Amino acid sequence: MTPTDYFEYERQIAVAHVIPWLRAHSAWPVRRVLDVGCGYGGTLAAFKTAAPTCEAIGVDLDAEMIREGRARTSGTVELLDGDFFAWTRSGFDLILMRDVLEHIRRPEEALRKAATMLTPGGRIYATFAPYYGPFGGHQQNGSGAFSLCPWIHWLPRRMFRKLVPLRGNAYKTLEALRADMASVDDTRLTLKGFEKAARNCGLTVHALELFLSRPDYKFKFGWPACRLPRIPALSEVFSTGAEALLHAPTKLEHVGVSI
Repeated sequence: MTPTDYFEYERQIAVAHVIPWLRAHSAWPVRRVLDVGCGYGGTLAAFKTAAPTCEAIGVDLDAEMIREGRARTSGTVELLDGDFFAWTRSGFDLILMRDVLEHIRRPEEALRKAATMLTPGGRIYATFAPYYGPFGGHQQNGSGAFSLCPWIHWLPRRMFRKLVPLRGNAYKTLEALRADMASVDDTRLTLKGFEKAARNCGLTVHALELFLSRPDYKFKFGWPACRLPRIPALSEVFSTGAEALLHAPTKLEHVGVSI
């Protein structure tokens, strides 16, 4: 699979799930959207098709992905390589942080930064795999029989790495996979930690849905999406994915954030 296939994967997920989810939670249409960790820009391409007048901007640390994405989007969206934490732009009514926070060793700081970039009443759409869930270690991206073994990432890191070797896959190179897996294990983002971080940043959790089988698994593995009811403690262990919409205050001077 070529890099442009991942672009199509991003686009299809946005069309089939992300945009309908935002519509269902009254977060559509959008005027100005920022996609943090935008990859090849497929999500933003879908946004531009659904809302042609929106200003769509993406940022990612991977310069090669941005270069490939620019070729695919042909200037319809703005894709920039760089560090999100170093950005000074603001005025976004929607910021996407899809499968990003569990890779940022400072997830609360990332949410705090995003909060300062929103318009009053703006929203953050975030998804992540809770660390203690069945595949919170992202072992499904590895190789071998144990890569589909739930909760195996609870083992000591050295044992886990031995049982789930990395060889690269259709979506990521070996080097990228190593970095992703290490960042997930270092961050260990939980549902409780995510909600606490949002509150600390002055953000309101407007919606939070959990999945026994995440929507993107349908595209990656052919598994149907399956929602999971919120059950204290058990949700942390059985959720493969969380999907949230965070609201900023209508008056940002009440947020009390600083960078």
